[in-house]
Amino acid sequence: MSRLVADEDRLRPVPLSMREVAREAGITAPAIYRHFADKESLTRALVDHFFTHLLEALDQAEEAHWDRPPERRLAALAHAYAGFAHQHPGWFAVMFSDGAPNGTGVEQVASRWRTGVSRLSETGLRLSQDPETAAVSVWSSVHGRLLLDRSVGALWSLGDVHTFIDELTGSLVAAGPAPG
Repeated sequence: MSRLVADEDRLRPVPLSMREVAREAGITAPAIYRHFADKESLTRALVDHFFTHLLEALDQAEEAHWDRPPERRLAALAHAYAGFAHQHPGWFAVMFSDGAPNGTGVEQVASRWRTGVSRLSETGLRLSQDPETAAVSVWSSVHGRLLLDRSVGALWSLGDVHTFIDELTGSLVAAGPAPG
């Protein structure tokens, strides 16, 4: 099923029919209904599976950079997010498409962004925005940049996304210590 979604040549938001999934799994179409009541439950399971992998990538980046300064840890989180999007463009498109079911995966990703930004202020760095706004800004900027790379990258020289991430996360810290 994941292979079907990763097929960029035929990708449409939630591009699968129950018959396609059954055929890919090597089972009959009626047999798929023993596992999934309908296309919506199949889609929910698929999106949950994708978010599990994204969260694992984010957590691995966190663990690998636990001893770094908070701004580098936030950058590592953003780099992992971009890396996941580049490794799994079909999954990424489905996860954040209009038709994807919202669930705990999105909430957990948001929590990772909030935690990453909160660490900046908790360690005495002064942010140029309040932590919640900064978390939304970082996530939407990185996510939007990834989408732009796919849609207008040939028209507009955007440069390396990882350089963009480093500049973006560095811009959150304002000059001077946090007001105390």
